[in-house]
Amino acid sequence: MSLFGQNNQPNSGSGPFGSSSASNNPGQQQSSTLGSSSFGGNSLLGGQQQSLFGTHASSIGGQSQTNGFSGLGKNTNLNSGSSNFGAVGNGSGASLGANVSSASNISNINNTSSLPSSLNQSSSKLIKDLLESAHNLPKSDNLELGSVHLTLKELQRKSQKLRKTEDSSKKDANFTKAHYLLASSGISAEEIESELNSIHLPANAATGGAGITGSSSLAAVGSTVNTTSYSNIENYLNAKKDENILNTIEQSLNLASKDFDQFISSNISIDWKVRRDELRKSIGLRSGTDNTSDILRSSITWNKSVPGAYNILTPLRSQTSSTSSLKQLPRDKFENHAKIIYQLNEARLENRNFPLSLNFAELNKLQNDLKSRQITEVWKILIELTNEKFTKTNQEQKFYNQPASKLSTINSSKSYLESEFFKYMEELYLKDNKKGPEFLPPSNLNKISYFIDKVILKNDSDLLSKTLSVNGTPIWALIFYLLRSGLYDDALDLVTRNQDLFNKFDMNFPIYLRKYVASEDHILPSGLNEKLHAEFNQQFQFIVDDIDSAINFDPYKYSVYKIVGKCDLSKKSLPQAINLSIEDWLWFHLSIINEHQWNNESNLIFENYSLVNLQNKIMSLGPKYFNTSSNNPMYLKTLILVGLYELAVQYSYDFINECDAVHLAIGLNYYGFLKVSSYNNKDELLIVRSNEYEINFSRLLGSYTRSFKISDPKVACQYLILIAMSNGGNSKEEISKCHEALRELILISREFSMLLGEMNQMNGSKIPGILERQRSLIKLDDLQEFYSQIIERSAIKCEDEGRIFDALLLYQLCQEFDTVISLINKLLAEILSSTELDKPIIQYGNYEVLSGGSVDSKGSQDTIDNNVILFARHIVKIFNINSFILEKIDPQKKETCDLLLPIIDIRDLFIRKDFHQVLIEIKKLGLIPLGSDDNLISIRKASELIQNNHLDDNLIKVIPSLLIMVMTSISQLNFSILTKRYQALGNEREELADLKKRAKNCMIYAGMVQYKMPRETYSLLINLESSL
Repeated sequence: MSLFGQNNQPNSGSGPFGSSSASNNPGQQQSSTLGSSSFGGNSLLGGQQQSLFGTHASSIGGQSQTNGFSGLGKNTNLNSGSSNFGAVGNGSGASLGANVSSASNISNINNTSSLPSSLNQSSSKLIKDLLESAHNLPKSDNLELGSVHLTLKELQRKSQKLRKTEDSSKKDANFTKAHYLLASSGISAEEIESELNSIHLPANAATGGAGITGSSSLAAVGSTVNTTSYSNIENYLNAKKDENILNTIEQSLNLASKDFDQFISSNISIDWKVRRDELRKSIGLRSGTDNTSDILRSSITWNKSVPGAYNILTPLRSQTSSTSSLKQLPRDKFENHAKIIYQLNEARLENRNFPLSLNFAELNKLQNDLKSRQITEVWKILIELTNEKFTKTNQEQKFYNQPASKLSTINSSKSYLESEFFKYMEELYLKDNKKGPEFLPPSNLNKISYFIDKVILKNDSDLLSKTLSVNGTPIWALIFYLLRSGLYDDALDLVTRNQDLFNKFDMNFPIYLRKYVASEDHILPSGLNEKLHAEFNQQFQFIVDDIDSAINFDPYKYSVYKIVGKCDLSKKSLPQAINLSIEDWLWFHLSIINEHQWNNESNLIFENYSLVNLQNKIMSLGPKYFNTSSNNPMYLKTLILVGLYELAVQYSYDFINECDAVHLAIGLNYYGFLKVSSYNNKDELLIVRSNEYEINFSRLLGSYTRSFKISDPKVACQYLILIAMSNGGNSKEEISKCHEALRELILISREFSMLLGEMNQMNGSKIPGILERQRSLIKLDDLQEFYSQIIERSAIKCEDEGRIFDALLLYQLCQEFDTVISLINKLLAEILSSTELDKPIIQYGNYEVLSGGSVDSKGSQDTIDNNVILFARHIVKIFNINSFILEKIDPQKKETCDLLLPIIDIRDLFIRKDFHQVLIEIKKLGLIPLGSDDNLISIRKASELIQNNHLDDNLIKVIPSLLIMVMTSISQLNFSILTKRYQALGNEREELADLKKRAKNCMIYAGMVQYKMPRETYSLLINLESSL
C-alpha cells in the first residue's frame, strides 16, 4: 500500500548493491532496464531497497530491512514516529526520515542512475508531496522514553522485546491502516488512546452494568490501565530505592568527611606562619626566615590541649578584656583565694559551717585600692544579708528558692544602709573634741542631735522656723534621722516622751510609730495604714510635684509620714530641702516598697511599688548615675543591695577583675542567691531566659582556671568541684557540667596520680587522689560510679583522641584490668608490627613518640611513667602476683600478652645479631612452625589458626615481622657457615640442611597465610629464601 492507497507488486531484480524493484502503478511507466543504482535497488514507491546506509522503506506502512547496522532491523511504521534515518514526527517536522540530508541523497540517486527526465520530475513532485503531508503528522509524546545511551547488545535486546510486543498486539487487533488514515488528517490515534486509558471507570461499569454496551472492550481497557499502573508503581519503587541508597551513601560520606575535619581541627596544631613562609619560598617569593627541616616538621603537631576542643575550660567573652585579664593577678592574691576555696570544700565535705563572706572580707581588707574596697563592701553586705556573724549552722544553698527572700533582701539591705549611716554620724561625733555640753553624754540621741546641728542646720538655717523644735532641735528632723540610722526604739522613745508637744493633727502619730516599730518588717496594720493615709492627704494635699519654696511646711514631717505609711507613691521622692546622698535615696526607696504590706494592692498602678520596680529603675539609670563619686562608686553595691546579683557578677567581671568576679559568684552561689543557667552557652557570661538574668557559672569557673589548669591542677580541681553545688545542689545539668569539667581537667593536665590516685607498686591496691577523696561533693558517693563517670569516660575520650597510653593509665586507675591488658596487647602489637627491625624497640614506646613525635626529637628519659613497653612489663608483674586482679582478666588476653612481651626481648636479640638465640626464642613461642621436623600437616594446622581467625588479632599482626626475623636469621647463619675459612664439612652440612629445612617450612607457612599479611612482606621473604 502506497501513500495514496495503491498496492505495489515488487519485481525482483539484481544490481551490484542489492535487488531492484518496480512499481506496478498504472499511472506511471517504468523501463525494465532500470537495473540498479549505485546506492541500491531502484524503486519509486514500493518494493524493497538496500543502500550503503542500510535503510529502505518498502512502503509507507511496510517493512524496513537493515543490512548496515545490526539490531535495527525491526518492523517500523510511520505512526511509531521513528525511521532508520532519525526520529520522525517528534515535534521536529520530519517525515519518513526525510530531511535536508535525505533530499540531497535522493538527488544523488537521480544523478547517478541516469533516469529519464520525466521520471525525475515525478520523483521530485512525489518528495514534495511527502514533505507537505509530513507536516500533518501528529506529534508523538515520547518523553518517557528518555535519551538513548545503550550498547549494541542492549539495543538488540530492546528491539527484540519491542518486536514481540508489537507482534502480540497485532494478534489482538491491527489498526495500522486506520492509524495512517487518521494521521493523514492530523489526528493522533495515540493521544486518543492514552486519554481513553486514563479514564478510571467504576467497578460496576467494568463488570458490565445494565444499559452499558461493549463491556468486554471496557474490561480490556481497565486491565491495560491496571497493568500499566502496576508497572509504573514497580518502576517508581525501584527508582526510589536506588535513590535512597545513593542518598544514604552520599550522606555517610559527608558525615565521615565532616567528622574527619572536626577531628583534624581539634587534634592537630599548625604553625601557619611557618607554613606561609614555606609556601612563599616554594612559589619563588622571598621569605623573611629560613626554616629548617626540624622547624617544618614541628609546625604540624598533634595537640592534645587545644582550648577549642573542650566545652568548659575555655575563655569567656568579655566586654573589656584589659580589666579582666588574669595577667594582672598577683600570685599571693591567687594563693590566698585558693586557700579559702580549699577550706570551703573541706568544710562542705564535713558538713560544717564555713563563714565564707567573713573570710573574703578579711582577705580584701589587706588591699587598699579602690576596686578592692568596692569588693570588701560587697562582702560586708553579704555578711549582713546572711547574718553570718551570728549563724553557726551550714548555710550552703540556704537561700535558694526561698519564698521570703525578697522581703529578707529589703530588710537586710536597709539594715546595712542604716548601720553604715550611723557609723558615719558616729565618726563625725567622735572627731570633734570640743562638743558642747548639750551633746553630752554620747548617747544615740545626742549623736543624731549633733549631726543635725553641725550638718543639717548649717545647710538649712530656716528649718527651725518651719518645724516643731525642742530646745533648738527640730523634732521631725530628729525622728527622720533616727529612722535613717536604724534607731527605731530611740525614735519611739523620743515621740512617747514628747507626746504632749504634737498638735491636734499629729495626735495619732505616736500610735502609728509604735505599731511601725513593733512590726518586724516595719509594716502598719491595714486599718491604721488607711487612717494615716487620710491624715497625710489632709495635711499635705497642697504639695505639688515640685516643692514651692513659698509654701511653708516641714519637709521632715512630710518625709516621716511618707516612710511610715508609704503614702502617695505616685511621687517617689522627698522634698528638695532634704539633701539625699545615693545611699539615702536607695534607703528611702527600699523603705517605701509596699508589695509585702497587708491589703496593699491598689487599683492605681502608681500606688504599688515593688522590689522589681526598684530594680528596673536602677538598671535604667545605669552605672553612670551611681558612680558619680570617684572615691566611692556605688553601682556594684547598689546591685547587690537590691538583689541584682547576676548583674553584679557581670559588672565585676567586666570592670573590676576576673578573680574578684569569680569569687563573688562563688559566694553568691554558695548561699543560693545566684541564678545559674542550665543552658550551655559557650561564650556568654550573662544569659537572659524568661525575662530573668542567669549566670553561666560553669563556664565562668572554667574560664578562670584556664591559666593554672596545667601548673596547678589541684587548685583548678577545687574550683571546678563547686559547679555541682549550683541550683540547690541537686541539679542534674550542673552536676553533669561539673563531671565534664573535671574530665577535661584530667585530660589536659595529665596529673592522674594527683587527681585520681595511683596504684601501689607492691600489692596493686589503689591509693586515692584528691578528687576521689572529695567525690561526695560532686554527688558520686559510690566509688564504682565515680570510676565509671570520671575515670572510665576520660579513658574512652583518650582512646577516641588516639591517646592510648593515657587511656591505659586511666583504665588501670579505675581497676578495669581486663581493658588494661587489651590496650597493652593492642599497643605492643602496633609497635612490633610497624617499627623498623634494626632499631631498638624500647624508644618507640615513649609517650611523645606515640603522640606523633619522632624518635630523635623525644626529650624525656624512658621510664614506666612515659613508656608503654616499660609500663607493660611493670604492670604485668604486679598483675601476676595479685590473684584478685588475675580473676578479672580474660585468660586468652593474658595469654596473648604473655606471648607479645617476649617478642620485645627477641627484637633486642635480633639487633645484637644473636641469630641462633632468635630462632630458639621464636620457636618457643609456638606461633610459627619453625622446627626442622615439622611436617605439612602441622604447618597446615598452624596456618588454619590464622585463616579461620582462631588466633588473636594482635598476634596475627606480629606474624609478618616474626617471619622476616626468622628468614633473615636463617639467611645470616647460612651465609656465615658458607663463608667460614676453616670448616668441618660434616657438621656444617647438617646445619645447612637443617636451616634450609626450617626455611622451607617457614615459606610453606608464609604461602598459606600470605593474604593475611602485607604484599611486600611476602616478596621480601621470597628474596631471602632465594639467597640461601
